Amino acid sequence: METPHAAAYRFLYDGDHETILYAVMKQLHIRPNRADYEDYLQEARILFPEIYVAFPENPEEKPHQFLAYAQQKLYWALLDKLRQERKRVDRQLPGDQEELLTAVASDEDILDAIGQSDFRQYLLKLVGGAGKTGEWRFLVGTLVDQLTADEIAQRHGVSRNTVYKWRRSLLRRLVHTLTPPDNFLD
Repeated sequence: METPHAAAYRFLYDGDHETILYAVMKQLHIRPNRADYEDYLQEARILFPEIYVAFPENPEEKPHQFLAYAQQKLYWALLDKLRQERKRVDRQLPGDQEELLTAVASDEDILDAIGQSDFRQYLLKLVGGAGKTGEWRFLVGTLVDQLTADEIAQRHGVSRNTVYKWRRSLLRRLVHTLTPPDNFLD
């Protein structure tokens, strides 16, 4: 008496039934020039008897239905193998150091950020000590809260023109305060 696995292999190699293996390989874009082509083809050959046994009816009596069933089962099984292999390879790949190096801030960027932070603190102290309320609101709104002129106006219940007046007043104060005197170099 023939075992189910022997019957499955006999069925596979009778006629052109083996073409479903090649069809699945083609469907999964596993081409003969790929290094692991033979491995996946052998895996399909090993899976075939299990699918043959799992078919709910007699595969010999309904070969067309069985071949369609087997092709779909092989496709899913090999697709799972491909996904597992992809995960395994992805975990083993070394990280892209170039991406890491570009993501880390350079020394110049850090010093620039520190300089901007110090300058912002200087401006806040300058305006806080001698500035008017509007100048203060504009400076805090733009430097600290990162707001637009419309948002500052809405926050304080004033018009945009008023916010722009605050900005002009602040700029005049900064130009006057930060401009060195005429006899600076003498």
